[in-house]
Amino acid sequence: MISKEFCQEMLEVGLNVPEMVEHFMDSESMFLKYLYKFFESADSVVLELTSAAEKEDYQNMLFTAHSLKGLAGNIGLNGVYLPAKKIVDDIRADDHSECGEDFRKLQENYYRAAGIAKKYKTEL
Repeated sequence: MISKEFCQEMLEVGLNVPEMVEHFMDSESMFLKYLYKFFESADSVVLELTSAAEKEDYQNMLFTAHSLKGLAGNIGLNGVYLPAKKIVDDIRADDHSECGEDFRKLQENYYRAAGIAKKYKTEL
C-alpha cells in the first residue's frame, strides 16, 4: 500500500500519485513498476542533459529535454515535465534566456523525486 507520506512528498515535486494510480487502472503495483523504470531510464538522460546544459549545447539540450519530457509525462511527474517542456519550447523559439534556470528547476525536481522514490522503495 502506498503511504500517505509518499503521496505528500511526491506531490511537492509535481506528482499526484493517487491520480496516476487511477491512470494505471487503479493498480498501485503497476504504477510503482513504471515509476521505478522511469528513474532507471531517465538517469542517463538527465546526465546527458546536464552535460549539454553545462556546454550550452542547445541542440543536444533540445533533444534530451524532449526525451525527458516524454518519460516524465508518462508517469505524471510534472516537476520534471513542465520545465523540460519549457526548455524544448524556448529552444525551438530560439530563446535561450531561461534555459539555465529551467534546467536547474528540472534537475532539482528530478533528484528530489528520485530521492523520495528511493527512500520509500523498501517500505512500499
